[in-house]
Amino acid sequence: MREADVGIGALTLDGGESLPAVVQRVTMYGHRNRRTVFVPHALTGSSRVAEWWPGIVGDGAPFDPSEWCVIGINALGSCYGSTGPTSVRAFPRVTVRDIVRAQRRALDELGVDKIDVVIGGSLGGMQALQWAIDAPDRVGRAIVVGAHDHHSAMGIALNTVQRDALALDPVRGLRLARKIAMLTYKSAALLDARHGRNADRRGARRFDVEGYLEHQADLFERRMDAATYETLTLAMDSFDVRCHPEPGERSGRTRLTFAGISTDWLFRPSEVRAAVQRFAASGWNARYVELKSDHGHDAFLAESHRLAALIAPPASERSLQQRNVSGVA
Repeated sequence: MREADVGIGALTLDGGESLPAVVQRVTMYGHRNRRTVFVPHALTGSSRVAEWWPGIVGDGAPFDPSEWCVIGINALGSCYGSTGPTSVRAFPRVTVRDIVRAQRRALDELGVDKIDVVIGGSLGGMQALQWAIDAPDRVGRAIVVGAHDHHSAMGIALNTVQRDALALDPVRGLRLARKIAMLTYKSAALLDARHGRNADRRGARRFDVEGYLEHQADLFERRMDAATYETLTLAMDSFDVRCHPEPGERSGRTRLTFAGISTDWLFRPSEVRAAVQRFAASGWNARYVELKSDHGHDAFLAESHRLAALIAPPASERSLQQRNVSGVA
């Protein structure tokens, strides 16, 4: 693993503001002369993709660093190394398109011209789709997991309630926001199976599910910044690319795979399928796969090994890619 802070200079945002001297924290696994996969992270992730997505990136995974050059970049506005509210006072609003624009500039600085695959879940999936739209001549395949082409009214409403909690108190509000978010990430079936009406497993005078939420809040308080959380949830809410999938030769080159999750009520499978239909009708090579899981939206992380079987390229395609790489080497 190699990490670097990559300066990309001033960045003009969709809202008209300009950020001076923007830095992107980049983490890279594997050798540069191999096929390249870029992995944008979800709402609370970081550039260290092998740490939070081991079923997708790692030894024996679809994107094994022994065969791939795996790149992660901490999102603009996040708190894990890139320019954001923790480093810039009065940090402006950013969009998913701004986040991707900063990533493209960082990869330009590193001399990475082509990306064989870009894959991400949730907010990371939004970024993967934005990459395909903004740079179709640069991306071979985009895999959009647990996301679609816009943030729904329900998603916006839930993020709004979480930001209201932050406004009341940056620490206690952050804890409450995390508890709300965890309920949107899991299914009722999973909570019933895992916790039911059981007493707290640690002996506290509460239900076990209450203890679970408190534990998640404890972890989150130690690693997340309230201003970062506000910034990135606003970026999610602004995402809407339904008007962008225009037909044409360039869009046909990038293959799109949308992976829905059967029990995800934050990004419902029906809405993911509808996005696939919109892109396919506009001339994109788009297909849909579905992960069957009781984990809800969180399944792309909780059951990443099962997701890997859905999104891995077929054996014939892997053989062709390996022959191409061997030819280049």
